[in-house]
Amino acid sequence: MTDKTMIHFDHVTKTYNGRAVVDDISLDIKEGEFITILGTSGSGKTTTLKMINRLIEPSQGKIFFDGKDIAELDAVALRRQIGYVVQQIGLFPHQTVAENIATVPKLLKWDKARIDTRVRELLALVQLPYKDFANRYPAQLSGGQQQRIGVARALAADPNVMLFDEPFGAIDAITRGDLQDELLTIHRKLNDKTFVFITHDIHEAFKLGTRVLIMDEGRICQFDKPQAILAHPDSEFVKKLIDTAKAQEKLWEMSHD
Repeated sequence: MTDKTMIHFDHVTKTYNGRAVVDDISLDIKEGEFITILGTSGSGKTTTLKMINRLIEPSQGKIFFDGKDIAELDAVALRRQIGYVVQQIGLFPHQTVAENIATVPKLLKWDKARIDTRVRELLALVQLPYKDFANRYPAQLSGGQQQRIGVARALAADPNVMLFDEPFGAIDAITRGDLQDELLTIHRKLNDKTFVFITHDIHEAFKLGTRVLIMDEGRICQFDKPQAILAHPDSEFVKKLIDTAKAQEKLWEMSHD
């Protein structure tokens, strides 16, 4: 992680029919951070994420990407600098794994040898051997394997920023834990990449995030390191989140005594 600011929100608001779903937020995300955004449904976390790659435009305020006002950038060119992984992975069913990963490099007109090298690198990174997986089709993969290919595809053009919109929400608990560990490993290996990851699971948020952004009703409740939030919750909402997670853990321990 560096001191360079990769993403800056300056008094950003998004309204729908007169209601603010994101309400006057300002924040900085540094290069190389792994930021998790935690909140209940309707808290504004997905809207916040989608404003970074201009899938949603703010109603007020400005967002800067690597020092540039994104409103002044070509939206398609911006998105090609940002990897995007969602829960519904959206792999192309009639293309092989290798072809899926190569989607953006082909759009960028990379030569065949460079694309092949990149596909091999990324399959190694997500721990799916090239010889076993490159020529498979999405239907031949498990849910966890498809999600890994989704991550590899998003990384293909070597973006500076990766956005994750609840990518593990539909995955079983065991596979989800494994994918979390692998994503942390990938982030450590790519230590200049900035990850922004949405979740409604407090355990996932605190496990993955170098800092956790907690949102409620479109506002930032707290934005800090996990340990600092646990030690000093800033609001009743944050305290309730933490108490709920602790109560769940206590029930689990009691049921296994």
